[in-house]
Amino acid sequence: MPPASPLPAGDPHRVITGPDGVVEVIVSLSEYQQLKAEREELRRLRAEQRRTEVAAQICDGMAQFAADPGTFRTLTREDLQRDDIFDRP
Repeated sequence: MPPASPLPAGDPHRVITGPDGVVEVIVSLSEYQQLKAEREELRRLRAEQRRTEVAAQICDGMAQFAADPGTFRTLTREDLQRDDIFDRP
């Protein structure tokens, strides 16, 4: 196998190479499913770690939240004079 391949030599993978190195690696369906499951588990663990970090920041009083531009609205003078302005979406 070419040295640019991330897979260890001797594994039953078919490697397609181009002028710049490995272009594609063909694996069995079962291995692909295993790799996909591991990637999703890694994504889930990273999201969980991020939530844990934010929870720790909230407990420490240090959390900062980014604004969501889609939630902003423009208020007119009439809107601001209403008593129930902040009760409406």
